[in-house]
Amino acid sequence: MQASQREMQKAAHEIASTNIPASTQAAPQNPADAAIPPVSEPPKSGRVGNIAEPIVELKRQELLFTASAAVVSTANKTIGSLLDVKS
Repeated sequence: MQASQREMQKAAHEIASTNIPASTQAAPQNPADAAIPPVSEPPKSGRVGNIAEPIVELKRQELLFTASAAVVSTANKTIGSLLDVKS
């Protein structure tokens, strides 16, 4: 479950950072010195990524996490009923 959570965070980060120019990821020391491109100009990024893969991975990990949680819940109920002693 922890591995699924890590992979979900990784996929979410990839989705969030898609199409963000590398220059904006590292914040400049003085924001006034940063050159801001005009609105009509598309961002120049070497990272025009495929957003579909991280979204699919995020959904896959969500399903895996939910299935693992169901297994833990069922095991907990089973152990509880095995230990339930009637007097």
